[in-house]
Amino acid sequence: MSDESIYVERLVDGPLEPVWNRTQDPAEHARWDLRFTEIDYLPREDDEPQRFTYATRIGFGLGIEGTGESVATNDEGEETTSVLAFESDSPLSLISEGRGFWRYVETDDGLRFLTDYNYETRWGRVGEVIDSVAFRPLLGWATALSFDVLARWVEEGTPPETSYRTLLAHALARVGLALIWLYQGLVPKLLVSHPTERAPFEQLGLGAVSGEAVAALGILEVGVGLALLVRWRSAWLAYVAGLAPIGLTAGAVLSDLSVALGPYNPVVTTLGMAALGVIAGSLAGRVPTAANCLRSPPE
Repeated sequence: MSDESIYVERLVDGPLEPVWNRTQDPAEHARWDLRFTEIDYLPREDDEPQRFTYATRIGFGLGIEGTGESVATNDEGEETTSVLAFESDSPLSLISEGRGFWRYVETDDGLRFLTDYNYETRWGRVGEVIDSVAFRPLLGWATALSFDVLARWVEEGTPPETSYRTLLAHALARVGLALIWLYQGLVPKLLVSHPTERAPFEQLGLGAVSGEAVAALGILEVGVGLALLVRWRSAWLAYVAGLAPIGLTAGAVLSDLSVALGPYNPVVTTLGMAALGVIAGSLAGRVPTAANCLRSPPE
């Protein structure tokens, strides 16, 4: 196994009971946990560990299936723990087998819900490299994001399906707006220095420096596009990036009405950017995020 296990902890502002129920009930668990599509408990005797099957649908008819078993203790007045082991024979699964635990610790500040797990990989050295470079960080992020979705379900009553739809809508709007800014700064200004981009500066008598001015504006626009991606949950940045072009486009239309009459003109682009900015800005503070979780044990 890797020397570094995956640790995730989320402080939940709520009681133990709903967190316990939504993690121990397989149907409820599959709703919030991004790592699984289906979880089913198998019949068992009272003194046996709970065996289960799980599946993760990748798409295009492909999926990964596995089995596992868990032992949960929920004794009043004691630290509550659920220990599990899992394995998969699927050749598509990078994980061959693993083990870990969930722990539920009641404190004066809320419920500490945490997990620590590790696993062995298949595919030899190639599998180890894929795991360390991409898969393990992605799996840790998915675990943390899922924990935040669960916490919001308990704290706010937001169903997991709503949280994930909000996450998708925000991502589409924000990435779309960022791509427009990146394209407008990179292609017509920095790579091509299109005559249309230089024309306003030449009309102002700045033809000698129009190339430099266009390049500087291009760098600024690329910076805005990158900032939208880096400052992922910044609402004010999304609003500014979406609505600022309205003033610039209005000025261009007032000086030359013809710019608003052609196909794919700046007015259409500006309206689309404004819509994306409003959507991304309004959803920014409501999207679940892995950043709300601890990724290493507290000191």
